[in-house]
Amino acid sequence: MSDALLAVDGISKSFRGLRAVARASLDVPRGGIVSLIGPNGAGKTTCFNMVAGVFRPDEGSITFDGRRIDGMRPDQICHAGIGRTFQIVKPFRELTALENVVVGALRAEPSVRAAQRKAEAVLDQLGMLERRHHPATQLTLPERKRLEVARALATEPKLLLLDEVMAGLRPTETDQMVAVFRELNQRRGITILLIEHVMRAVMALSQQVVVLHYGQVIASGAPEQVVRDPAVLECYLGEEADL
Repeated sequence: MSDALLAVDGISKSFRGLRAVARASLDVPRGGIVSLIGPNGAGKTTCFNMVAGVFRPDEGSITFDGRRIDGMRPDQICHAGIGRTFQIVKPFRELTALENVVVGALRAEPSVRAAQRKAEAVLDQLGMLERRHHPATQLTLPERKRLEVARALATEPKLLLLDEVMAGLRPTETDQMVAVFRELNQRRGITILLIEHVMRAVMALSQQVVVLHYGQVIASGAPEQVVRDPAVLECYLGEEADL
């Protein structure tokens, strides 16, 4: 794609001889929403971790906003404009929801007071403002998922990486999250790359879907095209996806 905000070109990663990702490539267009799907163990989160700076690719390159970022530290990549969530949510347990988001907001805000205002605005956008003074331990799973997103959003990302933020949610809760992400994309121009098993969300949000299997990209295209791909049906959608 000519206007790719994120360009992942032939990245690979092995752990003790086991190749988790093998020459995977994908582009995320500026202002777009791309889903990365595939069976458990396909290498999706490893790809995220390379983009976010947790791992350095063994080969290949990652370019963000015209700049090579492979090999940069996670904090440098966050400052460059990439925010991420984690598959297993781990808020600061003894802090309130507001304080958790303030930690993220301090990335871009000049003072704690400014960070608090930013955190409240983000929590309000995610329907969490009334819970802002509750400790993270008192939040429900859907609320902790929203808190995870709020912390990432508070860093003012150009690109938001969402790692299974809708896993474990009821259909109505999933639809609410889909609406939030669509608004973030359309009204705030935030580009989104998400890992997701909930095909209800993938089909509703995505402009493009990329499918990983054993660390390799086996399909890429529009959602309606990918879900009819025989290879995708055989390795993934026929058994695992929640439609």
